[in-house]
Amino acid sequence: MTDSLDILVPVYNEDKEIIKTLKQILDNVRCNFNLYICYDYDEDPTLDIIRRNFPGSSKVKFLKNNSTGFNQALITGIKKTNGEALMIFMADDHENFNIIDECFQKFTDGYDLVCPSRFVKGGRMEGNPMVKEILTRLASIFFQYFTTFPIKDSTNSFRLFSRKVLDKIEKYESEKGFTLSLEITAKAHRMGFRMIEIPSIWIERKVGESRFKLFSFLPPYIKWLIYIIKTSVFYKVK
Repeated sequence: MTDSLDILVPVYNEDKEIIKTLKQILDNVRCNFNLYICYDYDEDPTLDIIRRNFPGSSKVKFLKNNSTGFNQALITGIKKTNGEALMIFMADDHENFNIIDECFQKFTDGYDLVCPSRFVKGGRMEGNPMVKEILTRLASIFFQYFTTFPIKDSTNSFRLFSRKVLDKIEKYESEKGFTLSLEITAKAHRMGFRMIEIPSIWIERKVGESRFKLFSFLPPYIKWLIYIIKTSVFYKVK
């Protein structure tokens, strides 16, 4: 079987900026991929925007969320796709289309998780609200210096997972926030899967409203922080 990549893009009432995101991927990615748009409800105007601008594209496919929300969209994508690797890509990300092939190459080189990072050399983030940026950087510092977790950019949802990792996880627990990527990475770390970081860029969206609600999303992140600490203390990671 030829290795293939499923790129999963969760959407919810996106504006026309989604056109730029998808066009960049379709025009520039060279590996064998399919592009899955996961949506919550049939009347979402995002679907009409995509259909009008990419008529008949064999690469663009639609998946209806089995429930609602970001984490459930990812879980739906995991269960309804079958590529050798799955990548989570944000609908408003106009910067990182050019590292998708690099991520997939790292997968073919033998890495089970490829984690684009804003906190390694060559990575950066711009435009974040101050409190969000401080907490994100503090989490990075804590994981780097006080745990065995090898990923500096712990809160970045943009990741590639091998199907081997996804098939090993018996249950997905994330419900609130944007923690599913962190959950999968934390569990893969405990199981000893190979992972690597590469530089990426994040520029806070200027069109539309961010759906990241800082204080209501903190408790789910803390849950996985504790999980990673327990792994570092009680488990011998390969």
